[in-house]
Amino acid sequence: MNEISKISEILSKNSDKKEIENFLSELLTPSEIDAISKRWCILNLLSKGESQRSIVKDLNVSLCNVTRGAKILKNKNSVAVKFIKSEE
Repeated sequence: MNEISKISEILSKNSDKKEIENFLSELLTPSEIDAISKRWCILNLLSKGESQRSIVKDLNVSLCNVTRGAKILKNKNSVAVKFIKSEE
């Protein structure tokens, strides 16, 4: 079992949102948290129809990051797509 699988298993067994948030805050650096947060924002904005160029400008991110998000959203089997839809 790889480390991502181990972490996923642990998190899936733990339903306490605050504890998961604390775990991620302990494990990740502030810049890693910022990067993950921006990627999630990119996915949300793309799913709402925002243009890639406006996202680059508004979030001060690279076009490569936004393009990666667009590719994820094109994959209808993507777990990220499932999670985005669950927020709507």
